[in-house]
Amino acid sequence: MMICIAGTPGTGKTSIAGKLKELGYEVKSVMDVANECVVGMESGELLLDEKCLRKIRVEGIVEGHLSYLMNCDIVIVLRAHLKEIYYRLRDRGYDRKKIMDNLESEALNVIGDEAREIHDHRVIELLNSDINETLKGVIDIINGKEIEHKIYDLTEEILDWY
Repeated sequence: MMICIAGTPGTGKTSIAGKLKELGYEVKSVMDVANECVVGMESGELLLDEKCLRKIRVEGIVEGHLSYLMNCDIVIVLRAHLKEIYYRLRDRGYDRKKIMDNLESEALNVIGDEAREIHDHRVIELLNSDINETLKGVIDIINGKEIEHKIYDLTEEILDWY
C-alpha cells in the first residue's frame, strides 16, 4: 500500500514525517522516489513532470507537497490555519509574494481539491492544529482505521487579511 502525505508548504508534512520516522516508520520524500520526474528548475524550485509522477508507485509512506500526484492508495492532505502557515513560511525566508500565494492555495484548498479529482474517495484531510493529534490521526490511517472524511473550509480566515 502507498500512503501519500501531501499539503501546502507549511502545513506540517515534514514534521509529521519526522515524528513517524522517530516511531520506526519508513517515510520517503517525493524526491527519494521521483528523481526521474525532474524537468527543470524555476525560481530555485525543482519542476516535476506530473504525468511522470502519476506513474510512480512504491510501497510505504511518501511525503511531499506533490505526493498526491503519484499513484497513491490513500492521500492524507494536511491542512493548517493560515496564520500558522504564514509564520512558518516567513521563518523559512519565503518572500511575501510566495507566502501569499501559498496562503491563498491553502485557503482555497487547492491540494485537497486536486487530490480528490485524481483519487476521489481515497483522500482524507487532517487539520494540523496540534502535532500530536495529527500524528495520531495519521497513524490511525496507516493502521487502516476508518477516519471521517472532512473537508476544512479555511476561506473565512482570508478576511483577517483585510
